[in-house]
Amino acid sequence: MVVATNTATSATADTYPYAAKLDKSNHGYCYTTSVTSQLQSCISEAMNYLADSTDIPGVTFHTPCDTQNSNGDGLPAADVAWFSIWIDGAYGEAPCKIKTASDSTVCDQFFGKINSSSINATANPHNQFIKTVCHELGHTAGLAHYNPLIDPFPEVPGAPGQPHDCQASGDVTLIVAKYNPPASWIWTYNQHHIDHINSWW
Repeated sequence: MVVATNTATSATADTYPYAAKLDKSNHGYCYTTSVTSQLQSCISEAMNYLADSTDIPGVTFHTPCDTQNSNGDGLPAADVAWFSIWIDGAYGEAPCKIKTASDSTVCDQFFGKINSSSINATANPHNQFIKTVCHELGHTAGLAHYNPLIDPFPEVPGAPGQPHDCQASGDVTLIVAKYNPPASWIWTYNQHHIDHINSWW
């Protein structure tokens, strides 16, 4: 457990990349047929924000949604294939499902899974969708999450002194009630997290 005791912003405060090694090209994405137009809107805005706020060279929309690595069809998979799907006990997750054909330690494609049924049952589905998409997209760009709702020692937003951002785990209504962060926290990454991404790309 990490306790905030100063305002240091060391990039070593959390692990990067969080779950898998990443390629360093465009961060492409696609929608599976489960993704509604409402969810597509959240995803496209999050993808554009990622491109605009980091050194990632761009985000490319792929159609149809290729979920095979290049060994399967000769084409690289989109970096993120988005799904609307039930997940036990979570609003979303982003596991690495396909490794690159040339290097099995590098993730070729993450499955960005959004639990629309659970999110629609929250007190603020609109903001929860935005935060969850941003959060899972952050994982596909290598970011870890943090839990600001743990008592009595909440985890810090990547590093002590950083503002809350969408990598916070949990319900948006509870986080707002406890911290009252600026409205942009649900769809942005703090500078510590942006620095992580930029250092990789």
